[in-house]
Amino acid sequence: MNTLAPNQFRRIAEIAQARWGLHLTDKKLPLVSNRLASFLRHSRFGSIEEYLSHLERECDEEDMLVFFDLLSTNVTSFFRDQQHFDYLERELYTPLARGNIVTPGRRIRIWSAACSTGQEPYSLAINALECLPDLGAWDFRILATDLSTFAVEQAKAGRYAEDKVAEVPPELRRKHFARVRSEREAIYEVSPEVRGLVTIARMNLMDPWPFRGKFDVIFCRNVMIYFNADTRRSLVLRFHNLLRPGGILAVGSAETLAGLDVPFRAAQASVYVKE
Repeated sequence: MNTLAPNQFRRIAEIAQARWGLHLTDKKLPLVSNRLASFLRHSRFGSIEEYLSHLERECDEEDMLVFFDLLSTNVTSFFRDQQHFDYLERELYTPLARGNIVTPGRRIRIWSAACSTGQEPYSLAINALECLPDLGAWDFRILATDLSTFAVEQAKAGRYAEDKVAEVPPELRRKHFARVRSEREAIYEVSPEVRGLVTIARMNLMDPWPFRGKFDVIFCRNVMIYFNADTRRSLVLRFHNLLRPGGILAVGSAETLAGLDVPFRAAQASVYVKE
């Protein structure tokens, strides 16, 4: 019998909070129960209790990452929340192109802090290419990170089914993707020019960050909804320390920094500027 009991769910919630900062409420119990039941049918574990005991006592990091993938939901799309990309064009790229603002060494650094399967960082790269025609003359890099091993592998592959690129405007699809044929369907592969702007790696946001330089833009969208208020505030303050003065932080359209008492100015809905 693989129905998740309330006390077992509490143990799962404790692991998720300690390892990844995830705040799992009781509303998530049915979803977690269904996913665990599906996983256990094809695993070597005979019950939820056996699996939880393994996680709590003897599992390695790879087992934990499999467990994280069971709890996480990788929902994303190309140019999701278009207003964020419009803001970058209006407030960053256009002033840079006109010389109204400058960056030392023409250096621009962007972090997609929860890149999922890659649509967000590749959208950021395409947006930059379209807004700065001489982008090759800039020291421009996008770092994309995610905790999910599955998501990072998909992002690195840079290959998407036709329905995944349907929201990309046809002109941009022709310029920045190559249509290739698989055995069953058409696949769109991100162009080498776009891929060359993006570095993808697996990283836990709760761990110490290895970065040395400052970022101009950080996208951390639809992640903080899984955290409690203390974890959200701590994370946002870490983002603040990592951004240059005037740097931009974009969060999910359903997220807000209101009530966190952090030194950011609201620029527009779900977009904030470091004060």
